[in-house]
Order: sequence, then C-alpha cells, then structure tokens
Amino acid sequence: MGLAEATLIGVGAMVGAGIFVLTGIAAGEAGPALILAFALNGVVALTAGMSYAELGSTFPQAGGGYAWAKLALPGPFGFLAGWMSWFSHSVACSLYALGFGAYFGQLLQGFGVGLPFLSPEGEAKVLAVVVVAVFAFVNYRGSAETGRAGNLITLGQMVILGVFVVAGLWALRGAPQWQGNFSPFFPRGAAGLLTAMGLTFVAFEGYEIIAQCGEEVRNPRRNIPRAILLALLVVVPIYVFIAFVMMGAVKVMPTPDLAADAPVWQYLGAHAELAVLRAAEQFAPGGIILLLIGGLFATTSALNATLYSSSRVSFAMGRDFNLPRQFALVHPKRRTPYGAILCSTVVIAAMAVALPLKDVASATDITFMCLFAMINLSVVALRYQRPRVKRGFKVPLSPVLPILSTLCLVFLAGYLFRLSSMAWYVTVGWIALGLVVFREYASKREKEETGARALLEESTIEPVKDAVLVALANPKTVEPLVRLGCAIARHRGTSVIALHVMKVPSQLPRSEGRRFLDRAEPLFEAAIKVGEELETPVYGALWVSSDVQQGLLEAMAEKRPSLAVLGWRGYTRARARLFGTTLDRILLASPVDTLLLRWRNKKAKFKRVLVGVTASPHARLAVEIAKALESELDSKCRYLHVIKRKTAMDEATEEAFLNEKGGEAAVDLEVVQARTTAAGIIEASAEADVLILGAAREGILSQLVFGEKTRTVARRARSAVLLVKRKPSKGLSLLRRLFTQQT
Repeated sequence: MGLAEATLIGVGAMVGAGIFVLTGIAAGEAGPALILAFALNGVVALTAGMSYAELGSTFPQAGGGYAWAKLALPGPFGFLAGWMSWFSHSVACSLYALGFGAYFGQLLQGFGVGLPFLSPEGEAKVLAVVVVAVFAFVNYRGSAETGRAGNLITLGQMVILGVFVVAGLWALRGAPQWQGNFSPFFPRGAAGLLTAMGLTFVAFEGYEIIAQCGEEVRNPRRNIPRAILLALLVVVPIYVFIAFVMMGAVKVMPTPDLAADAPVWQYLGAHAELAVLRAAEQFAPGGIILLLIGGLFATTSALNATLYSSSRVSFAMGRDFNLPRQFALVHPKRRTPYGAILCSTVVIAAMAVALPLKDVASATDITFMCLFAMINLSVVALRYQRPRVKRGFKVPLSPVLPILSTLCLVFLAGYLFRLSSMAWYVTVGWIALGLVVFREYASKREKEETGARALLEESTIEPVKDAVLVALANPKTVEPLVRLGCAIARHRGTSVIALHVMKVPSQLPRSEGRRFLDRAEPLFEAAIKVGEELETPVYGALWVSSDVQQGLLEAMAEKRPSLAVLGWRGYTRARARLFGTTLDRILLASPVDTLLLRWRNKKAKFKRVLVGVTASPHARLAVEIAKALESELDSKCRYLHVIKRKTAMDEATEEAFLNEKGGEAAVDLEVVQARTTAAGIIEASAEADVLILGAAREGILSQLVFGEKTRTVARRARSAVLLVKRKPSKGLSLLRRLFTQQT
C-alpha cells in the first residue's frame, strides 16, 4: 500500500463509530460542548499519533503497538500491550458491526422488510454477525483486496459526509436564532465534556491501524508518519463540523418522553446511535436514505479496518509464541494469516452478540487509551535504548510531550468509570486474564522457544555459591580470561563457571544446538587446563539461545555469580554501539559486578599491573581485583592517581586511599600531574602488562557506562585493558530495565 491507501485505511477506521454510532450518545453527555470535546480529543490523539508516527517509521512491522512495547518495556508489558490491542480492536469491530446492524435494520424497515421473530436489537445482532463473516472472507483474500474494498467504502462515505455538512450549513441560513441551540454551552459542566471525550476517543484510534500494517506499506519510513498525520488532519475538522451542524440545524421533534421545548442536545441524546439519521431527516428530502448509506459505508469501513488490525496483532503474538500457534498460521497460497483471522472473527462475533453497545464503546475506549499510554512510554524508552537508529519522524519536545499525553489518556480512561463502571470491570478482568495467560502460557512458551537454555553442564552436587562467571567466545582470549577469573575465584574462595552461549537461528528449536557442540569443546578444554594449572575448579556451562545478549543475562540470573568476566575486542564499527552489539546490553543490564578485558598480549601476562585510582565505587572494585592478582599471580601493582597540572587532589580520593586506617594506608598510591588525566594514564600504561580502570559515575539513564574519558584511555592504552564496573543499585537497575533495555 502507498501513502493514499494507508491514509484511507486510517480515515475509514476513524469516521465509523465516532460520527454514526456515538455522536448522539456523546451529545447527550456534553451538550453543545461536544464540538469542544471533538477538538480536544483531536489534540490528545495528535500527541499519541506522533508517538505512533515515530515508532511506525522506525520499526515498521506487523503488530504495531504490541511489537514496540515488547521491544521497549520489560516483563509482561509487551504481552499486555498486544493483549489489550487485540481486545480493543476486536471489541471496536463488534461495536462497528452492531452499528452496521442497527443502520441496516433501519434500511430494511424503510422498505417494509425485516427478519421475522426478532426484536430490532436481535435483528441488529444477527446482521452484525453476517457482516463480520463477510469481511473476514475479504481479509482472508489478502491485503490488496482489503485495501481496495476499504478505499471504495471510505471515499463513498466522505462524499456523503460532505453532502451532510453542506446541507446542514445551508439549513442554518433559514433557521431563526439557531445560536440559542448552543446556550448553555456546558449544560453538564466539565464532567459532561470529559465523559464525551472519553466516550468518543475510540473514533480517533484509526491512525493506530496504519502502523499495524507497517510491513505492507511501501517506503514506511516516509509514508507511515505522513499517513497518520494526514488521517487526523482530514478527520478532526469533519467531526467538528458535523457536531456544529447537528447542534445548530436540528429542531426538536416532541416525543412521549421529550417535550417540544427540550434542548437539541437532549433530543440527540435520546436518539443515541440513530441521532445522525434523525438530523439528516430535517436537512433535505431523502436525507435519511443518504445517511443510512453513509452509516453503512462508515461502519463497514471501520469494521474492515479493525478486523484487519485485530488479526494482525493476534498473528504477531502467535508468531512470537505469546498465543497458540494456530494464530501464526499463514495460508500457503494467499499468504494471509488465516488462523488469526478465524480466531479473531470468532471473538468479534461472540462479543457482538453478548455485549451492550454503550459498555462495548466504553471498554474499547479504556483499553485503547491504556495502550496508547504504553506506546508513549515506549517512545521515551526507545529514544534512550536506540538513540542512533534512523527515524523517519521524531516526536517534538520528547520526553515532555509523550509524558503529558500519557497523563491525559490515563485521566480520561479513569473518568469513564462515571459513565460505565461495567466497562472498567470488564477491562480489569481482561487484563487480569492476560496476566494469567502470560504467566502460565506465554512466558513459558516464549522462553521455551526463543529463550536461552542450558545444553550441557559440568557442576558439583551443590550449586557453586558466589562463583566467578567467565564468558568464553574467542579461542584466542580464553587463557587470559580464565586466568583472571581463577585468580579472583581463589582469592575469594570460590570456583569458576566457564560459560559459552551458542547462537542458534530463531527458526530452529534450542535442542538443535547439539549439532554445534563440537565448536565449544576447544573452549572448555583450554579453560579447564588453566584451572588445573592454578588449582582452581572450573566448571563448563554451554547455553544455546537465538540472542547471545539475552542468553548471557539469563545465565547470570540463574547462576547468580558474584562477578562476571567478559572479553572485549576493543572497537566496533557501529557508531550506535559503545563496546559492540553483544556487550552494550550486558554492561547496562548486568545484575552482577562486571569485568571487561581487552587483551593485547600474545601470552597471558599479569606481571606488571597499573591501576587507575579514583574515589568512585568502581575504582574500589578495581583495587580489590588488583589485590587478588597480587596475591594469586604475584603481580606487581602500581596504584596511580593522575591530576591535571596545577590542580589539587580531590578530597574524596584522598579520604578513600591516602588516610591511614589501622596504621596502614589503603594502597601505596602514587599521585602524578599531567597535561590531562587521560594522557597521564596512557603514558604510564606503556610500562604495564595490564591497565585496570573503573567505570565513570554514570547518570540514571546514561548509556556511556564507562564514560567518554575512560573509553578513550581504553582504546589508546598501549597495554591490555581491564574495565571494572560494579552492579547498579536496585533502584537504578529498575530504571535501566525500563528505559535502557536493548535487544
């Protein structure tokens, strides 16, 4: 699909329920302030739409909001985003189907035809099930057929709505004192305005569907942001104009329950989902037929779009092993997710039969607003996690604007409890069910299919407590890494776990890793040889995973070592990475103290060790590591603190390392002056085998884990380099997992 098709599928989803089904109900809540409710909703929708525009242009893929939340947010949030998105689109599709049934029932009634033995409500439900089945077949035929059908319907309804607005404006010319219909503007105060905003917000969710079909849009980096913004630019003025002409041009027709002098907004509210038809009757002869056709176009267009989106979300969840594999079935000829389409159709039809319209609309609004709030947070998180990724569009004033948008959405969702407490009960129940599904099925199945798994273990009867974990990958660095790990383990009175994470393609089950066992054997043999030399137990652990980063983190979480030793090649060609694609996420999310060794020597020498000393807690760990090397490998350590010329030593370092405690200084610290601290350390490293440096003091959301100065020294030093980083505090670790999770 190109820009026009993508825009039209979003417009088609937006102009369904908002105008033809919910306008009358919302008018009964807000009165003339419905005009303001539509305009303010447009502003809120625009702020959330910008988040969708940024993510859709940057990560175009089936699943949309679900896929982004899963990428950006930890734990069950990604699953819940998909779970709520599937529910939202399914219930919205039921809402549009019920709207179609009501309008088609009115059309049949006009011709004196009806379904026997059924009430108007029952007739609407039967017709809703029929139209859902028809459009399920259209979606099964493929996205091209879906796009063509939706485009024709959308263009037709736009013409009809244009005629409706023009006829209403013309009617205002002959309506005496029509301005009185707008007074009072807030008959039910701010409460009515907020309720109407919450109720009609579903009418603005169509732009989300544009992002759902990201994999089927040509040039998504350019077209998805434009389609989202164009769709809102088209729809919001239409909503405002229609609300204006309905409030201004409609005359109250007395009914047994409504007096002739009742205000227009009460008259519209009394006619609920058919209020637009009652308005059209008064604008021009034959207006009701015109709007019946427009209502049928609008509801079927929105139904088509939300059925499409519902099936794509559930397909993406099935593909990610979050839902049963039936959801991920693809037709071999048509290449459509027929399993997801069938399952979604069953859910939609069942809800259309079982649920009342107002509660359906409210539940849809609540879940959509919760979903959009999660997407706003995902934008903030991914800005920190992947700052260098090329974006087709950027949300302005981030993170302030996405956070303000989130607060507005959460407030409106909570306010809907006033209109429909049942909708909130249903929503909370659905979320609770989703958490159960995630815990009992999705998390286990996903981990089974894609997570890391231990394939081969060598261990004692009891788990090794506080072990030193050494990650093995490059045969050339096994000896120095294990030698370093063994020295620390002996000093601490523990053992070494030599871990190798083997990457297996995601298309293969983890058990297929056995066919690659022979590749890991030389690594373990070399590690055990070093352990025997240093009289330190070394136990091998081979894990397989489709993601090496995730495999390392899961192994750390299970083994619970006291310290992890990793190798670093010393550079990366990727500008967006600091230490290489495998190490960046480990350094940010590691739950244990971490050492990063860049080895340059051909032989594993630890005879001359230079330690860069500062007052940071990371430097204190560096000193502890150096003392272990002195004790176990007879290393000669030089503790160096470099300051700029003509400056004094900082008090924190002096307090930590120079003051005597118990009669002895903490270390034999040498203080030297240089042009810059980096230059002084680099010059001194020429006489050392290994340079040990601690991480810098990082900010809460910083990705510069070792600081720019430390990384510069590490790259230019003439010796091997050992970078030392303590594990973050629990509070910092939580924020890091939320906002700097990388995949």
